[in-house]
Amino acid sequence: MKGCCLSEPVTPPIRKHVRPFLFLVLSALTLSSPAAVPASPVTASLEAVLDAPVDPQGPAFTVYRWDKFPSILVLDTADFRVQDRMFSRLAFFLEKRGFRGRLLSTAALERMHGWNAHDYGPPGLAAFFNAAQITGVTLNPEEISLRDLALEEGVITFLRDAYAPGEGGVISISRSSSPIERRFLLTHESFHGVFFASPEYRAFSFELWDSLAPSVRRFFVRFLEELGYDADDRYLAVNEFQAYLMQQPIGFAPEYFERTVKRFAPGATVPVRGLSEAAARLNGFLQTQFGIHAGQTILPRPASGESG
Repeated sequence: MKGCCLSEPVTPPIRKHVRPFLFLVLSALTLSSPAAVPASPVTASLEAVLDAPVDPQGPAFTVYRWDKFPSILVLDTADFRVQDRMFSRLAFFLEKRGFRGRLLSTAALERMHGWNAHDYGPPGLAAFFNAAQITGVTLNPEEISLRDLALEEGVITFLRDAYAPGEGGVISISRSSSPIERRFLLTHESFHGVFFASPEYRAFSFELWDSLAPSVRRFFVRFLEELGYDADDRYLAVNEFQAYLMQQPIGFAPEYFERTVKRFAPGATVPVRGLSEAAARLNGFLQTQFGIHAGQTILPRPASGESG
């Protein structure tokens, strides 16, 4: 999603890689069943992703296409161990403060946890796999599966011996998270999915970021840094800005930031008005363009006794 030298995504003509798509059989260390290999992506709503039954003998991860934005792939991993092996090296290379631009060794990654959920767009994925190819870092089977999936689905392409951005993106949650956490995390990640899928929404988000009062931008940059992001990456900062504002109904956003900021800066002033105005503008754009409301990419379940 956010690479060491990235600006806004540049989308070349989509040309899928000529090699056939193949999920590698993952190592026994990460699979509950040695024969459990993920199937091709299934188009599904985010509600269906969350409601999918757990199969103890199933694959290490399941891949879906988001029905509202089919270029966005949703990877639901069996546990954090699988998710970390697939995404942690990416997270540190693209997002982590103090690590961005570095490819960590597998040994170093064994002592680290990336995030509980992930999102990566075409520029970041292309930058990561190019860096691995140039440096000769050995990717693990899960990372190779991710690369092949991204190639097959056109999220990245392979042109003239290098990876290039395609279209769409990848978001991920894990079954290690509780049901409540999975719902909240997938809601957050889904707005990254909209950001990746819609050039118009990306452009609007960047314009909004640039129009913010300097105090609001400074607050949010510090907020990201305290959470471990490298906010010097403008693409990362803008992408996280819109997702953190949109992950809950707009009226709840100020309270979320006030509660979160207390963990690292008790007494810090939260620019409530600036954040609320930005959230309202993002929400208005999403409603007009896609019929999406803040915090509601996943529809609430009907109350007990209701049909639907």
